[in-house]
Amino acid sequence: MNSIHLRNAKRSLLGIVVALVISGVVFFGQVLAANVTANWSYDYGPMPPCSAQRTANCIDHFEVLDISDRKKTAVIRFVDNPKPAVGKVGKISTDFKYGPPFGQRTISVIAVGRDPNGARVASYPDAARVTVSIRPSARMSLAF
Repeated sequence: MNSIHLRNAKRSLLGIVVALVISGVVFFGQVLAANVTANWSYDYGPMPPCSAQRTANCIDHFEVLDISDRKKTAVIRFVDNPKPAVGKVGKISTDFKYGPPFGQRTISVIAVGRDPNGARVASYPDAARVTVSIRPSARMSLAF
């Protein structure tokens, strides 16, 4: 019976150590993440923003993507249309923490809209992209 208690104690201790390691990785990953500001402009003249009254032929939102690995494109952030979104809007921006992964990353901003049937359509990711070096705890501003 003692050996059963000893095995259970070892398993419990191992579980605690694993939980601490995972917590540390998550915590330090957020602490070391770079602070990034992305800025871009958009012309709503050809296609206005979506609204409760307009659900087709419109721009719904933007997405900031990591397109470094084209097989594993990752959405970093969703960004709502600015208010007001009329004509050419010169400065749309968003702040976010990013990393790990660190190093050379290709970041893109896409416009996501609705076609005449209301289905999702998106702009080409290479149209607004920048390749940057994401470093731990760095502050950076990206312009598209």
